[in-house]
Amino acid sequence: MNTVPPTTLAYEAAPDTGLPPLLMVHGLLVNRDIWQPNLALAGQFRLIRVDLPGHGQSPAPQLPEQAHPDRIITALDQIRVTLGIPRWHLCGQSFGAGVVLGYALAYPEACTGVVFTNANAALRAIESEAQLEARRSLVAKIREGGTDMLRQLPYHPANARRFPPDLRQRLSESADRVAPESLAVLMQEALPRLSLRDRLGDLSVPTLLVNGSYERKFQPLRSWLETAHSGIAIADLPGGHSVNVDCPEAFNAAVAGFLPGT
Repeated sequence: MNTVPPTTLAYEAAPDTGLPPLLMVHGLLVNRDIWQPNLALAGQFRLIRVDLPGHGQSPAPQLPEQAHPDRIITALDQIRVTLGIPRWHLCGQSFGAGVVLGYALAYPEACTGVVFTNANAALRAIESEAQLEARRSLVAKIREGGTDMLRQLPYHPANARRFPPDLRQRLSESADRVAPESLAVLMQEALPRLSLRDRLGDLSVPTLLVNGSYERKFQPLRSWLETAHSGIAIADLPGGHSVNVDCPEAFNAAVAGFLPGT
């Protein structure tokens, strides 16, 4: 018998005015405010923005299993059911990219299209023992170092050089409220299970990568994707890991041009 409580996610849904619904899922150490630069998409879509476990207004996982990607995906589909949405578009940033790709594979009948940004963990090959040990070491340091350690992580929004100052401040304050244990559990339980590299060929919905070409670490994965899965469209933009923030107008245009809207 499965006794693990369901994962619960806080979300903000625009009123239903007949526009196609678009679910937006953020990455680690930010919250649904990461999509503020992209709110112009509300002209074409009904935006539904969620907070990951332990981020924003979502409760922290109480058991390790609640941080598994499949649990998060199930929680997302429960939001769809609660809102009475038959099918929706999906958009994922960083960690959230792996989640929305996983959702499209798990619930293809509920998905009409996927857009995702740079997602190293979602596209990586099998990790070496050295890589696994490096993550275990980082998780231990996060647990020991607390909030001060979170501030040292390169993806803490306080270290985002291209973010507008007001957004960087708001997201940094939110990141400082993330319990180190919540991030540690997500890194320990979710990241090793996030890669979909061997399942991308099973995607049955239109899919677009919006690539931030300034993130050098991700470009080999972008090139691999172009060769291995030519059916997945790619839009290259002059931005970094958070390309939706770095190039909001171009990002919005790419999303609106790819997903069926009004």
